[in-house]
Amino acid sequence: MKKSAENTKHVGVDFRWANIVIGADTDAVEFAHENNFYLLKNRIPHHHSYEGTEDVWAEKSYELYNKGLCPFTDKIETIRVDPETKTVKVITNYRRYVVKYQNLHVFDTENVTGVTMNRALEHYRVVDWFDCKGLYDLTCRQITTDDDFINKLVFFKTRRIDGDQKYLDLLCESFLTEDQLKDFNYSDTVARFKVKDILRKHLKKKVKMKLWKREVYPVYKCLQKNT
Repeated sequence: MKKSAENTKHVGVDFRWANIVIGADTDAVEFAHENNFYLLKNRIPHHHSYEGTEDVWAEKSYELYNKGLCPFTDKIETIRVDPETKTVKVITNYRRYVVKYQNLHVFDTENVTGVTMNRALEHYRVVDWFDCKGLYDLTCRQITTDDDFINKLVFFKTRRIDGDQKYLDLLCESFLTEDQLKDFNYSDTVARFKVKDILRKHLKKKVKMKLWKREVYPVYKCLQKNT
């Protein structure tokens, strides 16, 4: 684990850092990068290669690491914040560290205790990934609809076959409420039928599809920045 010159130990504390950013997605990484603040990644980031943000996230995360500003990388399991003493306990998969801070910038509170965010849940972002048979030779790489359930289809070269080939798999993105997530009418099974119907109408193709996985991410509206 890298340590910068700013790190100075004192009794009961492993490090003293003026500014700490807690978060894992691109917004937190960019904020830490722009300000040269320490970054504590509290979870796996919610992004995919098709979004175009993965490269930015990876590049700036790497630069933060090289500067010694992301010392725990992806080893953090939980973070415990004590606002009264202005300390953060970072529990990794091999030991615990105590960090003294002056300012704390919180972008996300998953796996974090001792601090809350002034935000409201808007909906859930649901990504269903499908392995496909019979999907190839497309002139488009994306279909967008006006419906929150199957709002977007994205086609990409299958990773199940090595080498440069023409066959495609797909993912579909939806924005659902908590009640809809529990409703069979919005399940991955119904999503598969709806996607097949969209493919018939837009591409005139009949495609065999098998669910690979469903990913569900909460999407929040920030009511006030939490610092």
